Amino acid sequence: MHKKENVKWSGRLTKNLGLKIISFLLAIGLWLLVVNIDDPVVRWTYLDVPVTIKNADVITNQGMIYEVLDGTDVIPRVTVYAPRSVGENISKSDIVATADMNTLNSLNILQVEFSVPKVGSSKVSDIRGSTDSVHVSIENKKNVQKVLKTNIIGEAPEGYVVGNVTTDQNLVRVSGAESVVDRVESANINIDMNTLSEFTSDITTSVPVRLYDEEGNEVEGSTLTKNPENVMITIEILSTKDVPLRFEVDGEPADGYGLTGMVSSDVQTVRIAGRRSALNSMSEIVIPAEAFDLSGISEETTMEIDVCDYLPENVQMADKSTSMPVNVTIGVERETTTDYTLRAEDVRITNIPEGKTCELEGLEEEYTVSVTGIRSVMSNISAGDLEAVLDVAAWMREQGLKELPAGKYSVTLQYNTPEQTELERPVTVILAVSEGTEENTEE
Repeated sequence: MHKKENVKWSGRLTKNLGLKIISFLLAIGLWLLVVNIDDPVVRWTYLDVPVTIKNADVITNQGMIYEVLDGTDVIPRVTVYAPRSVGENISKSDIVATADMNTLNSLNILQVEFSVPKVGSSKVSDIRGSTDSVHVSIENKKNVQKVLKTNIIGEAPEGYVVGNVTTDQNLVRVSGAESVVDRVESANINIDMNTLSEFTSDITTSVPVRLYDEEGNEVEGSTLTKNPENVMITIEILSTKDVPLRFEVDGEPADGYGLTGMVSSDVQTVRIAGRRSALNSMSEIVIPAEAFDLSGISEETTMEIDVCDYLPENVQMADKSTSMPVNVTIGVERETTTDYTLRAEDVRITNIPEGKTCELEGLEEEYTVSVTGIRSVMSNISAGDLEAVLDVAAWMREQGLKELPAGKYSVTLQYNTPEQTELERPVTVILAVSEGTEENTEE
């Protein structure tokens, strides 16, 4: 009886089997349709997705360096196909684009792979990029050192100048692709005083290092590195002052010639810079006689003098020039000698000690003196100008005498000769000293 019942149930199950299978498939399709209508697959687009380079040490360990070309390490557009419920939780930062250096081909192209780790690959139907490759250049890596140079742009405030500029570094190490590093000609620190114009005292600040080629164009590149990137600098701000030049000219020109005393220069006043305390003590700059070599000159001569050589240690030229040449012209004339006839009675004796009488002996009633000097001065001298004087007190001081005993002494007369002239020979006479005074003796 059981066997008959089993056969009956089996018959029921297999009866209209095809129709039942079709019904089952329609049910599944209907279920999928319902599910899809409730949470459809949607296209989601994300712009400018960056690419991460993996395993870069494959290149760098060989002493090489790579550079991404034409911005290909940013994918302009990435499209993700995912159900609405999934895509609503995906942001641009969730999109991962990687390029493995191990995939580098002979054309220096890396393949890009996309993923969304946040939701997992099973929940994303598809993900595509508008581009799927990164182009790179591979070069030898090069390292160089450059001396840092300081470049001042603009001026300090009125009445001030920039003095010394000191840095905590004087070298910069530059690394990068050989073709880029080879372009670097100089490393500069640019100091723009226009942005510091309110400062009237020393400034300490950080300034970036800039690299330039031989034409003055800035050199930049993604592979280029600088060590250090920035440098601490101290800028000295100095006060300024205008002071005149004074020339001390002395010396012996060629035989038969003399200095006229006329000195002129193409610069009369210079602007100097320094600490205020140093400038306050300066009223002029003196160029000493040692600066002028007059030996052998026989005509008006112009000499170039560097004023910087005669500045105090803590003072400099305001324009920071390494030299400040001034053309100094020195007058020279031929000398002439003229004889003048003088009278002994015109000699004046002055400052005679009290209680003493002084007379001169050995001087003829009329005698001759010879005066040598430059022509322009000699032409204006007459015999009456050459007043002879004997200052007894001054002579005693020269001789170291405190008392003047009676007796006779050899003395030299002094004459009122103009500058740039001199006596050919001194005039020596006898000073007779006796006790007592005379009314006509000058005191």
